[in-house]
Amino acid sequence: MRVSPAALDAIKQHAEEGYPHEICGLLLGPRGSGRVTEAARARNTNVDRPNDRYEIDPSDMLRIQRAADDNGLDVLGYYHSHPDHPARPSRTDADAAWAGPLYLIVSCERGKVVDANAFIAQEDRGPFRDEPLELA
Repeated sequence: MRVSPAALDAIKQHAEEGYPHEICGLLLGPRGSGRVTEAARARNTNVDRPNDRYEIDPSDMLRIQRAADDNGLDVLGYYHSHPDHPARPSRTDADAAWAGPLYLIVSCERGKVVDANAFIAQEDRGPFRDEPLELA
């Protein structure tokens, strides 16, 4: 998956600002391009376990989807952080995954992003396959 450096930088900044909690958002790109050019922040509404779980605020999801549509953008996927854990999908991530969208995970150790990886669920609820990230 092609991801603009600016979009990846925005995700990293969001993760570092949100540490030690998981952060989340949507990945957007020009309609039909298959290239992520924007990272739209969403609120993590998980109040019970915000350090190792995320739930995208439904109102944020709807607002971002509508704005993307109005601006000729596709929702290409979702991103979130793993504070002090690897940038690999967890069982919880798989349980909530839909087949098709890109899932980008950044590892944020002690407040600094150290890794980023992308995945696509092969079917709803996983398993995931690695998706190479190409900065472009």
